[in-house]
Order: sequence, then C-alpha cells, then structure tokens
Amino acid sequence: MPFHLGDIVREKKTGRHGKIDELREEMFRVMFSDNQDPPLAYFKSVDEFDLMNCPHPEPEPGFVPDRGIMG
Repeated sequence: MPFHLGDIVREKKTGRHGKIDELREEMFRVMFSDNQDPPLAYFKSVDEFDLMNCPHPEPEPGFVPDRGIMG
C-alpha cells in the first residue's frame, strides 16, 4: 500500500483533504479536516486519493531495519 498512517491525502472526487488515521489491507479510513460532513469515511481503493504530504522520513541509505547485521 503506497500510503502510511498519518499521511495527508486529497480525495480526487471531492477535493477534500484529510489524514489517514486507520489503515488495513482491505480498507483505510480518512479523517477530513474541512469541518464538513461526513467528518470521516472508509475507502477500499487508494486510487481515489492523491498524496499531499507524508510526514514520515525516508530511511537512511544502506539501512535495512528488517535485517540483522549479519544479513
């Protein structure tokens, strides 16, 4: 899945901005920040959104956290 928890996204259909606050393999939830209804919504396809901001830093080059020192 190309998105992470906390990513700021824009729904393509409505232009609404929100933050991904729940992420599962089969769906994700977006909490919208525009004070309109509905304040949050569940979606099944990430194709409905554009990524606006990812607050997660890129891992350092050469650092592989899933592997031990010995490979």
